[in-house]
Amino acid sequence: MKSHTRKLYHIIRGKFRLDEHDSMKFIEGIQAEAKESTQEFSSKDFVHQTVAEAKSELIKWMFIFWVGQGAVTYMIVALVIKN
Repeated sequence: MKSHTRKLYHIIRGKFRLDEHDSMKFIEGIQAEAKESTQEFSSKDFVHQTVAEAKSELIKWMFIFWVGQGAVTYMIVALVIKN
């Protein structure tokens, strides 16, 4: 057992007043969950999904910027032609 696992074991066993078997099952569950979430972050699908979300957000904000710039340009031209 690694030192950090041993420390966690003693903390869990003391705080929750679990027996040896239950505290080890609890720690193994935590480690499995941490390993699964770590693999999810490093997977290729996660990276592609994150890039796709960022790309769609960027396109949305670019469109909003272009519409705003077009409206401002139209107003400036309308004011210049009116005067």
